Amino acid sequence: MLSMMLPLFILLWVIAHFASQYFINEAFDRSLVRRTYALADRVEVLRGEVQVDLPIAARELLLFDQEDLLFHRIIDPQARVIEGELNMPPLPGKKGIKPGQLIVYDGVKDGEKVRVAAFALSLKGSSATGAALVQVGETLSRRSAMADRATLAIVIPMLLMTLTAAAAIAYGVGRGLEPVSRLRDRLSARQAFDLSPVPLEGTPAELRPFLNEINSLLQRLSEAVDAQSRFVADAAHQLRTPIAGIRAQAEAALASARHENAHHALARIAQSTQTMGDLVQKLLILARVDAAENTLRLNRLDGVEVVREVAREWAPRALAKGVEIGFEMKDAEAWVMGDAQLLREMLANLIDNALRYGGTRITLTVRSSGQGVTWRVADNGPGIPEPQRAAVFAPFHRLSGGVDGAGLGLTIVQRIAHLHGAVVSLEASADGTGLVASVKFPPPPV
Repeated sequence: MLSMMLPLFILLWVIAHFASQYFINEAFDRSLVRRTYALADRVEVLRGEVQVDLPIAARELLLFDQEDLLFHRIIDPQARVIEGELNMPPLPGKKGIKPGQLIVYDGVKDGEKVRVAAFALSLKGSSATGAALVQVGETLSRRSAMADRATLAIVIPMLLMTLTAAAAIAYGVGRGLEPVSRLRDRLSARQAFDLSPVPLEGTPAELRPFLNEINSLLQRLSEAVDAQSRFVADAAHQLRTPIAGIRAQAEAALASARHENAHHALARIAQSTQTMGDLVQKLLILARVDAAENTLRLNRLDGVEVVREVAREWAPRALAKGVEIGFEMKDAEAWVMGDAQLLREMLANLIDNALRYGGTRITLTVRSSGQGVTWRVADNGPGIPEPQRAAVFAPFHRLSGGVDGAGLGLTIVQRIAHLHGAVVSLEASADGTGLVASVKFPPPPV
């Protein structure tokens, strides 16, 4: 704290020093001016000659000072010194001063800085002409000493007051932060997986909104950890099933003496291997989607071109299954903000679901409006009953019907859409058959 206050003290000292110097100079300059006027009053003109009637007592009073050296000089209109020092600091400027004018200026005399008051005494109305120059000067020792004393008189009390206030504040803050220190100790003593709410008892009222937000975060984190744990358990269960099937069919093939039995077991092994491969691929895609939340960078993409490319990639696979795949667009361009790879993965999962559960025709549609861009994947299959449409987005949820699948396709679709600020919806087609999966993107920034 003291290191932070040191620049303030230095600034305060500088301000106090210059302020004291200014006001003290003003006071001393007024005294110097009075002496100059007093000396000018003693100047008189006799028979055209400038003279000075300066008694000894007045001369001693004019020159007496315990700390500073005082000096004076009087010059007649012919520039002759009629009283005082011969060596005086010259007047500032080249034009001098006008009759009746008084100035105070800085100079140097005998190597020492001095302050001089100069008054041009007009001799108009006397037997002489022009003006007599009256100068009175003094050294600056007393001024500097008084400025230093005034500075100390200001700074020292303020320094003591500031240090006292800083000590009081430090003590008060320390006492006030004791509950925070106890809270810190309780939090540091927690185990890594202790996500229970932070107790509010004994905490300052000012901290409770902050602690409420922490507790809310801990609750969300606990729910996320629980969901992740359930997901890992479900994934392990889903992997265990095809692995056990592969092992059982392999043992059956080894134990079978008949060729056709071995062929059937090997076919089941191939099917189980494919199922497990699809599941592992979906799990890896889902993990990549979750990891992309913190590193995702959205670029301006043409949604029409993205959908056209994916439709072209999936067309041979659809035709091999006897499914017709079509592409419709209402606009030449439909710009969206997104990651091209993730958007292709999302659309590929929607097409894969339509191939697995749809009918004989799949239609991809792109529509653009002032409210954003919408992608639609429609099929003429049996569709999904309305009560089950929300549940199919959960991991490993499968519809009844005996269709093999990992149960992660729509989960991946929803999470990719969430990363892009899009909304996924499922509904029946206009004629009440099939399923239409829609992804609505927000409009891109202008």
